[in-house]
Amino acid sequence: MNTAASMPSLEPTALQLLAGTLLMAAGALLQASVGFGIALFVVPPLILLNPAFVPGPMLFASLFLAGIMALRGREAIEPRKLGLAVAGLFLGTAAGALSLLIVAADEWPKLFAVLILSAVALSASGIHIPVTRRNLAVAGILSGLMGTISGIHGPPLALLYQREEGNVVRTNLAAFFTLAYLIAIGALGIIGLFGKRELLIGLALTPGVVAGYLLARFCTRLLDRGSWLRFAILTVASLSAIALLLKK
Repeated sequence: MNTAASMPSLEPTALQLLAGTLLMAAGALLQASVGFGIALFVVPPLILLNPAFVPGPMLFASLFLAGIMALRGREAIEPRKLGLAVAGLFLGTAAGALSLLIVAADEWPKLFAVLILSAVALSASGIHIPVTRRNLAVAGILSGLMGTISGIHGPPLALLYQREEGNVVRTNLAAFFTLAYLIAIGALGIIGLFGKRELLIGLALTPGVVAGYLLARFCTRLLDRGSWLRFAILTVASLSAIALLLKK
């Protein structure tokens, strides 16, 4: 059962909007520093705070963050590589939607968790997964599948890019997420789950992502030294897998 759908969705109060904005600031700090992880961090508490925050408003605010990151670091975007990942994203999203018609959504998270943990283990062992055309397409497909079924897009592509320079990692993931969030919001709009109400709530959350983005500048300086960014990517990916394993 979808938790957000099973709980009453009321108009957020001023206090809830403030709390939601602070949560988005913390999530944006994580994503702007490491490159991904905002959904893992903010979705559970936002649902508990008020289900009206998820998924549309949260995705809109996250889209704003991804757009800022992609625009600021646009010189580091690799269009050819990103194009392959995006093509895979479309295929994975379609496959994920089709899979939900065949297999119950709660059957998939544990499989994704095993795949993520396996990739983390391979990476930690020193085995290098190169950023090739095939691997980019596969990462895009897996991201689309995971995002459609569980709401977590980031780990496959982040694990593939983990050995790249910090700016390359964050910018290309941001460009990828910009498209992924646009696709998700468009799909929500088609089925009537994103409209003026969700847009206004999402706009109310955007000061939080701006604050988190600005604060992340101090963290990126630390993470870009040595192997700290790679360690952070492996850590957040592992936490994503654990969250999927615990998901009911």
